[in-house]
Order: sequence, then structure tokens, then C-alpha cells
Amino acid sequence: MAMNWEKLKARYEAASLVAQIDSIGMNLVRLQTLAESGIEESVAQHLVRESQFFIEWSVPGLNLETNMTLVQELLSLQRLLSRWKLNWPSLWTSPTERQKIADTAQHWYEHLQGYSSAIAS
Repeated sequence: MAMNWEKLKARYEAASLVAQIDSIGMNLVRLQTLAESGIEESVAQHLVRESQFFIEWSVPGLNLETNMTLVQELLSLQRLLSRWKLNWPSLWTSPTERQKIADTAQHWYEHLQGYSSAIAS
């Protein structure tokens, strides 16, 4: 079954900023788990791509005057995800590189949770 990106985009954009950030964070947690176990490569690749879409859909709706730091952070994460996507075959086949992906995904999850908590309060 093919992914309906337009339907996902509509649902994602209708969510609050906190929910959007949390969605990116949850994808990173899932990616961390898969990278640590080395299973479900296609699911991991999908999570990278979906996270890229989430960021692409989030940034245009952010107010640059009040959320510039968040925008910069999301764009940094977007560049990282793009590097992973471009180098995926060599990264996934190496246990050392997969562990780096897992560690980095955990770091970004925690980082985004800080933004999510700040926005929610």
C-alpha cells in the first residue's frame, strides 16, 4: 500500500506545533530503536523520509520573529536526515554507523522535547 502523503500532510499541518514537534521526536525514537537492533531497514528509511516531510511542512508555518532558533534547529536536523538518506547503504550495513544514528537520534529527540515543553508551557 502506497503512502498517501497529501492526506498525511493535511493531518500534520492541522496539528498544533507541539504535536508536530512531538511527531518528529517520536519518529526519531523509532529510528533509534531500529538502528540499535539493525532490523526493519525499510521502515527506518521511511521514518527518515517522513521526518524530512514533517520538517518541510512545519517550517513555513513558523513565525521567524518568535521561533527563529527552532527554525534553525529543524533545518539542521533536515540536513542531517538528508546526509543519512544519501549515505544510507553504507550507514545501515555498519553496526558502528547504526549506533551513531541511534545516538544522534536520541540526542535530537531530547533536544526537540526541550522545545516542545517550552512551547507547551
